[in-house]
Amino acid sequence: MQQCNLTITTETDGKESTIRYEGEMQLASTSAELCYREENASIRMRLNDEEALIVREGEYTLFLPLKTGEKSIGQLGIGGSEGNIEIFTRKILYSINKDSAMLMLHYDLIFGSEKQRMKLRIRARKK
Repeated sequence: MQQCNLTITTETDGKESTIRYEGEMQLASTSAELCYREENASIRMRLNDEEALIVREGEYTLFLPLKTGEKSIGQLGIGGSEGNIEIFTRKILYSINKDSAMLMLHYDLIFGSEKQRMKLRIRARKK
């Protein structure tokens, strides 16, 4: 794993925010693994071809398996309680070179009949 700087832009139902982190990355031609820490959590993202996985452990937990054009079941945990959440992945795009990676993940979190549209733009650059 190499040290890196991460810029993560999240758009939730049209509202956008950007946060920067220091983390680690491991890059290959069609795959990437990115890891970083927040105050009370650790986050790991894996990308392999048309599939992505986001795992968050800490004060709340998240397990989101994403595959373009498919529905999947993830998990969300808060305060020791966990539940399943349905996800529909609209798009996974990425560009990887030897010193950086750019990922775009577009997916919907489905809560019964309601959808929360999510877009993540993640840029990782070697320090």
